[in-house]
Amino acid sequence: MVVASADLLTEIDTTIARFSSEPDNLILILHAIQDAHGYVPRESALILSERLGVPLARIYEVLTFYHYFRTAPPGEHSIVVCHGTSCWLNGSAPVLEAARAYAANHAGTNVSEVRCVGCCSLAPLAFADKKIHTHLDAQKTTEMLSGLSGHDGKH
Repeated sequence: MVVASADLLTEIDTTIARFSSEPDNLILILHAIQDAHGYVPRESALILSERLGVPLARIYEVLTFYHYFRTAPPGEHSIVVCHGTSCWLNGSAPVLEAARAYAANHAGTNVSEVRCVGCCSLAPLAFADKKIHTHLDAQKTTEMLSGLSGHDGKH
């Protein structure tokens, strides 16, 4: 049995009840949990496993398969680099490398990559705090990231 706060147990039970008639309720429940917390806490996954009778491995299979889900709290800043074919062919690897280097020196910055955002003519591109930046290279990426709110460019 998972030891959890009464509030979390109530939240999970209410969410399960809300989606109990839906055929793909696990994904809907995980979406609701992430909407509430910004990510899916491990404690929530453990409770879901217990309440739904779904193996924890299956829950993490869903969480790690879909790009939308996070298993760690989001950082203050989010960088998403497109690494689809067009972006890759136009140089997204150095953009991703520059973003990861920036995040390594700036706590609270999360970097992820997606396969395609459908803006191939603007490749390579990235989103920084949900704002799109196009035709990037490593230098432009570093400059763009130094302007993130709350960061003064100092390491």
